[in-house]
Amino acid sequence: MTEPSQSEWGELPQVIEEHIRLMMERYHETGSVFRSILTKIGFFPYAQCLGKVLREKDWNRLNSLIYQENCFRSFCALLSGDSHYQAFLDMLDALAVGNMKTLDLLVPHKPERVTHIYSTYRPATDMLIGLWRRDSSVLDSAVPGAKKFVSGKSPQWDRATVAYLLALYDKNPEEAGAQLELLCKGAMRSDFDPDTDKVLFVPAHGLYQLAACLWDEELFRQLPMPDHKIFSKEFAV
Repeated sequence: MTEPSQSEWGELPQVIEEHIRLMMERYHETGSVFRSILTKIGFFPYAQCLGKVLREKDWNRLNSLIYQENCFRSFCALLSGDSHYQAFLDMLDALAVGNMKTLDLLVPHKPERVTHIYSTYRPATDMLIGLWRRDSSVLDSAVPGAKKFVSGKSPQWDRATVAYLLALYDKNPEEAGAQLELLCKGAMRSDFDPDTDKVLFVPAHGLYQLAACLWDEELFRQLPMPDHKIFSKEFAV
């Protein structure tokens, strides 16, 4: 019989105990079981597992790990009944690991009027709706809004994300590659999680895979991968 502290991820008793402690503290604060589960952590110690699998370069296992975390983190958006615009990064994570069922549930069919949302998610999600749903009527309004956002003064990763989506729309692999590189550089200077996002920036992989879904093979082969430490070329392949 296996010891309780043993799993396919190895011995992580202290991490798991800390994980449970954080969840219990959250439960006492909120009085809600659902809200006590921190979506950034998920059901298991994601950061520690991520580091372990990256060191081992087990890409199938890495895909499985991110897939499970993506399913869990998407619950909040799918169960809330509110707009899914806040789940834009979860949409990109779903793309990165081929979680197309969750992606299709998250991506709205038409743009929605949303308030109190992070500014980048509106133009980015509108572009994703138009591209993923292949809806030219959505793109007719999303593209001008995206161009206006890109010319603004938002942080680098924000502008690069929207500029990349515009490059996909324009079928411009050189520009898309340049923007994906800038996105990774900008993410390192942002407030993303240093233990996860700044180790492997999964949304960048999602954007890369989006091109594979939208473009024909010949055009996609022209898209350069970012040469940056938070983008794994081996995992992308």
